[in-house]
Amino acid sequence: MWDRRGVQRAWLALVLFGTGTAPSAAQEALSLQQAIDRAVGSRASLKAEGERIGAAEGLRQQAGAWPNPEFQFQNDNLRPGQTYSREVETLAFVVQPLDVLGKHGRRVEAAEHTVTRTRAEYDLARARVVRDVKLAYWAARGAQEARNLLNTTVENFQKIVDYNNAQLSVGTIAEQDVLRVRLEGERLAIAASLAALRASRAQADLLLQMGEDSGSELQLTEPLDAGDTAARSVLTEQVLTERPEMKIARAAVDEARAHVRLQDALARPDLTLTYGYKRTPLPDAPSGANTAIAAVAITLPLFDRNRGNRAAAAADARRQDQLLTATRLDVLSEYRAASQEYALRRSEVVGPLQRMREHAATISSIARAVYVQTGGDLLRLLDAERSRLDAEMAWVEGMVDYQQSIVNLEAAAGVVR
Repeated sequence: MWDRRGVQRAWLALVLFGTGTAPSAAQEALSLQQAIDRAVGSRASLKAEGERIGAAEGLRQQAGAWPNPEFQFQNDNLRPGQTYSREVETLAFVVQPLDVLGKHGRRVEAAEHTVTRTRAEYDLARARVVRDVKLAYWAARGAQEARNLLNTTVENFQKIVDYNNAQLSVGTIAEQDVLRVRLEGERLAIAASLAALRASRAQADLLLQMGEDSGSELQLTEPLDAGDTAARSVLTEQVLTERPEMKIARAAVDEARAHVRLQDALARPDLTLTYGYKRTPLPDAPSGANTAIAAVAITLPLFDRNRGNRAAAAADARRQDQLLTATRLDVLSEYRAASQEYALRRSEVVGPLQRMREHAATISSIARAVYVQTGGDLLRLLDAERSRLDAEMAWVEGMVDYQQSIVNLEAAAGVVR
């Protein structure tokens, strides 16, 4: 049979080493990929960007349309008392503007480049939505992990408080030690409440990035130590090829050059074809003479040779060339910075933070064992538990920073998952 002291120590050991928690209430499980899919499908701003593609395609279709002909019917020499069939001159003809001399083709070409640029802008908007959702997801996932960790610590520490209160009631522990334990429990409870508030705000931000307004609480299921799927070191040319910003800049250059060619074509003369019928009355004849009309009209570019529009288009083309160069430098700089951040975060997680976490857990286990078996120093136990909690929280924060560095690296490399 165990003595009373042995029973108390066995119960305390169960409290200190048993860290299980009761199952939480039903929550909506959400993985990272599910969050991305829901954001892409429901984000209103992204849908608005998609409508711009439809507008650009409509303008391309309109650019390919041919001008409508004009029909004109005309009577001359109308006077009272005339015989219409013999004395009135009648004209009926069709005027067809000819969109030739390269103008039609240049309009279509410029409109097609506009569609290409608009699609690239949509891809950029989608990539940014995916990046923002990923960053918000990992921030919320870290806040959830910190909240759960503190809640578990509070629950387990409350058992220590209850144990020491019981010890005080039988006179086997000093009141000063009990007050220290209670103070530590209150500190943990406040920290847990603040962690719950941060987790709630982080989930609200995640829902905002997803374009949703759901009242249900989410259970983010992606593990913080998820496998490294970041874009590995890629060639510079691959980055310059895959980044949406580069695609937009190149499409803008092509579009500007197409507008230069269009303005050159618009400087050419306009042609108009006229074909029709004319009936002319003849003196002393029972009916008029029926004849055909055919004409070609051409504008003479004596005063307006579209010089202003051509100069503006040429200046815009030069501007887009410079913007392409600037975008290239920005993309490369961002990729290098993201690569350096990723390498630094990775070395922190797999190195110092992981070792610190393991060492703190070992120290905490030793302090618990000593306290249970020999009734060791309470302050040493509290200090070891505080160090363990700090190490766990530092690991959570480090993993969040690490996962977000992966997101930033993928975005900088033009990888959209």
